Amino acid sequence: MKRLVFILIVFCSFSTSYSQSIGDSLHAVHYIININDIDTDNNTISGSNSVFITPLQTSVSGIALQLINLGVDSVFVDDLSSSFTHENGVIIIPLTSALMQNDTSEIKVYYHGQPFHESWGGFHFAGDYAFNLGVGFESIPHNLGKAWFACIDDFTDRATYDLYATVTNEKTAIGGGILMGTTDNGDGTTTWHWQLNQEIPTYLESLTTGDYVLVEHEYFGIEDTIPVTIYSRPEDVDDITGSFYNLDTIIKIFETNFGPYPFDRIGITGTAIGAMEHATNISYPYAGFIGYNFYEWWYTHELSHMWFGDMVTCSTAEDMWLNEGWATFCQIFYTEILYGEEDFKLGMRAKHKEVLKQTHIVDNGFYPLNDIPQEYTYGSTAYDKGAVVANALRTYLGDSIFFDAISAFLLNYAYQSVSSYQMRDFLSQNTGINMDGFFENWVFTPGTPHYSFDSTNITQVAGNYQVDIYPKQKHRASEYIGDDNILQIGYLKPDYTLDYDTIFFSGTKGHSIKTLDYEPLTIIMDPEERMMDATTDNYAVFQVAENFIFPDTYVKVNIDQIEDSVFLQATHNWVAPDSLKSESTELRLSTSRYWTINGYLSDNFHAEGRFYYDNSQYFDSELILSETDSVVILYRENAGDDWHSVPQYSNGIWSIGYIFVDNLQLGEYALAVYDLSVGQKENTFKQNYKVFPNPSRGEINMNFPVEGRYNVILNDEAGRLIDSIRFDGNKSNWTPKTHNLNGTYLLFIYESDNLVSVEKVLFVR
Repeated sequence: MKRLVFILIVFCSFSTSYSQSIGDSLHAVHYIININDIDTDNNTISGSNSVFITPLQTSVSGIALQLINLGVDSVFVDDLSSSFTHENGVIIIPLTSALMQNDTSEIKVYYHGQPFHESWGGFHFAGDYAFNLGVGFESIPHNLGKAWFACIDDFTDRATYDLYATVTNEKTAIGGGILMGTTDNGDGTTTWHWQLNQEIPTYLESLTTGDYVLVEHEYFGIEDTIPVTIYSRPEDVDDITGSFYNLDTIIKIFETNFGPYPFDRIGITGTAIGAMEHATNISYPYAGFIGYNFYEWWYTHELSHMWFGDMVTCSTAEDMWLNEGWATFCQIFYTEILYGEEDFKLGMRAKHKEVLKQTHIVDNGFYPLNDIPQEYTYGSTAYDKGAVVANALRTYLGDSIFFDAISAFLLNYAYQSVSSYQMRDFLSQNTGINMDGFFENWVFTPGTPHYSFDSTNITQVAGNYQVDIYPKQKHRASEYIGDDNILQIGYLKPDYTLDYDTIFFSGTKGHSIKTLDYEPLTIIMDPEERMMDATTDNYAVFQVAENFIFPDTYVKVNIDQIEDSVFLQATHNWVAPDSLKSESTELRLSTSRYWTINGYLSDNFHAEGRFYYDNSQYFDSELILSETDSVVILYRENAGDDWHSVPQYSNGIWSIGYIFVDNLQLGEYALAVYDLSVGQKENTFKQNYKVFPNPSRGEINMNFPVEGRYNVILNDEAGRLIDSIRFDGNKSNWTPKTHNLNGTYLLFIYESDNLVSVEKVLFVR
């Protein structure tokens, strides 16, 4: 975190100066905030606030507080007027005598003006309404308590609050905590007093004013009866019931899994923009008041912050995943309890794909979760990858350990700020599981680990079956190889149901031996998509011929022949495939992705496989460089095999489209390109495959150097299939069935399913 650094001049007999973070030397114990006037016509506020300060070191000779944009009228130290300077958003106040450690001093600042706001964070005016949003996406540091009161504004300094806000009688002022009372001032104004008794950082304190209607009820929690307040504009009040229909149920889900609700009130207040997790007083956009639960995830995210972010807060902006990642996890997790496991799986699958496909593009790089640059504090890495890693941790520990451990973590660090290192150490101690391996692999290293099978083997031993599993590990966007990996696997039983198991290994490769009392049809990696590694995958069982798209894998199967049940799992691997065993000057293999087709095929099964290519930044930009690159797909049965071509054709243009594999088999598939930029003389295959006449008026004569079983495919330059022919021997005369051929076409020549040549043929009318 870029800390606010200031020069504190030691007055009186001292002339030395030093720089340090304000929160490292001073602690605010309590704030009393008085906002006396909120002028929505001129967008100004005026007021004062007291800060009760105690040193964190032996003594201090001056106090520094943060306040931006607003003008400071006067400062008092323990009721005595004091000199001060106010530059660059920092108020420096000399003390007439040193403030000793364990002593407390009251600093009172009077101020007025137009408060700061950016496009999102800060103190806003919207018509007759005013409200703050406690952090700024553009501001660095992000904390914006200093936009409306003088404070120590960081993620670690925590205090309790009394807020007094004066508004005209027809308006309501809403703050954090419990409403202690209102005072009619007799001049057409009312002062509202709110008190927050739990310690929070300044960015979580709040004030909202305007014409509001209160809808309230009580929630019967696992420890206390808690008031629930929803403040809305009059025009939104009829939509409250439908919009927040499941509110109490969702609170119960979080209490059951993460511990008792940690504050004295559950509050939601409508604001023009948001949403923001102010403690007990969520600023929730008007757009969320729609009368039904379409935006349920939105308030659920903010509500979960009461545990993740408000009760326990990240200690630096770079560790924001501890706030936002866990809240994003919660906005998906609750659906598992409320709507069922399939809803959760679909939501997490979509989030996982989003992370692998685009988070590094949106955030301009891969980052460790605990060291995200502040330009991207509130970006996809913290929110989306953070959620995925939280779910990976859940899978790693298992539900029976995970929820108890996280609840204990929250309780242990209640009303404190923490780092990822503290989370790691606490979980290690609490669970008895050394969490170093997980945190190094998932949190402290950029990118995402990737797991696959190098091979598996099943042998019958004394009436049982020994299963030898050889897992291997890569890491997307890093060379790091992690230890203490726990993998989810499944054994496909003869009735096509799955038995679930785990295997453990460290390093690049491992070996796990299992004994079963039945012979599994096959072994599946991560069948229920729980591991969150650098793959998107899912499976299906087929009993009839059909076309099926495996979601988020960029694979489609077109089954045209099936006699018995078939189990298929398609995996899109977001890492480079293993390299060619024999170097080739003819091919460039993808460096970013490949596919695995795993499962069990019945006899006489036949299907066509469709694979997606795309030279956009999300997929193949490093592979497909120009229209002279001819995209092909290579296949290997397993890691012991080498990559080779199989009969295929494409449909699309040079930069985007599909490659169709005629006879889909279990194994791995990877994209590659041939460069056909110059013409036939660029064909780098070793033997001479003659195709003539060239140019041709329709007929093609083929004379190949060796006899064999050939499959010849004619594509246009956009990759579309024109026609194909199969023949045995080494010679054939062929007139493609499509008439009116005109222009340049590509002839792909396969011998025994291996691509042996690519020729350009010019057809003329």
